[in-house]
Amino acid sequence: MSQGLPTKDDLFRRGVLNNDTCMCAGRCGSLETPNHLFLHCSTFGVVWYYIYRWIEISSIFSSCATDHFNQFSYGGGGSNVRQSILHLIWFATVWEIWKERNNMILNGKECSITLLVDKIKLLSYSWWKAKFVDFPFNYHGW
Repeated sequence: MSQGLPTKDDLFRRGVLNNDTCMCAGRCGSLETPNHLFLHCSTFGVVWYYIYRWIEISSIFSSCATDHFNQFSYGGGGSNVRQSILHLIWFATVWEIWKERNNMILNGKECSITLLVDKIKLLSYSWWKAKFVDFPFNYHGW
């Protein structure tokens, strides 16, 4: 993940937060780093389990977001179209986790993992359909 992503550990390094407020928004008790938040948090990281089930792939989980992206996108092989879809799903997943994290911090609200996964499915379908208007599947076939 990018240096400077305003996770709590980055905000602490910049002097914006004190050490007492650096714990993960997922309330798991760990320091909030990008790799933790997006992959290993017991609240947000579990989303990947449901994504893997949805797209019917199995894999060993990487500890680093960059490695996870590469493994997720290219590890299953397949056509360029499949890899593009997997890229899109990966980015939609990270984006929805980030938005949910911010919703918890800024608004004190949270949604269920099931609802979060549904948001990821809808967002990824919407992005794909916006790029390929003649995509032959509806949302339920996605």
